[in-house]
Amino acid sequence: MKILKKILFFFFLLTLCGCSNEKDTQDYQSMQEKLINMEAYSCDATLTYISNKGENTYSIKQKAKSDGRYYIETIKPEDFNGHKIVFDGNIIWQYNPSNEDKISISNKDKTARKEISIFSFLENHIKTKKANIETENSEDGLYTILEANVPSDSKYFKTEKLYINNNTKLPEKLIIYDEDGKERILVEYQNFEYNPKIEDSNFNIETLTNPK
Repeated sequence: MKILKKILFFFFLLTLCGCSNEKDTQDYQSMQEKLINMEAYSCDATLTYISNKGENTYSIKQKAKSDGRYYIETIKPEDFNGHKIVFDGNIIWQYNPSNEDKISISNKDKTARKEISIFSFLENHIKTKKANIETENSEDGLYTILEANVPSDSKYFKTEKLYINNNTKLPEKLIIYDEDGKERILVEYQNFEYNPKIEDSNFNIETLTNPK
């Protein structure tokens, strides 16, 4: 990830050269510093999966580190409250509190789950040839939009965009599109925090499911 961060630094540096004014330059520099120095993050999020049959929406808590480890806990809907998915760096674990069952899924993650991590997005963004950085002025404010290609053979996951609020410098939403440009996954972030202190126990399924 350190090598990727160096590449990200130079990518932003090239973008800065094309900024039209001092304010844009300052915004990009601030975002650059936030993203390059991000070793971990935590957030609440509204996660929506969109298919031809409709939408499924979940409220989740997410914690992630730049080494790939992550923790996802579902809060809503109520039927899934307390369900946890954890990647400890080697194995993906799934925990169901209704029967206290914890199982190892595999060591290879599903695209639909892996791609909701901002660290995964940044890696894709760096590797994408001619990745775009744009700005959008909406009623909610000014946003910088980073684009990336999704390294997947699935026609449902082809490109993605990360929206960062220029005022707060916080990611606000991530959208993943299919090959036809239709939205397939929408992640809306709340209470996003850069570099919180996250204990290793947050990625240990035994500790999470057998608290003292």
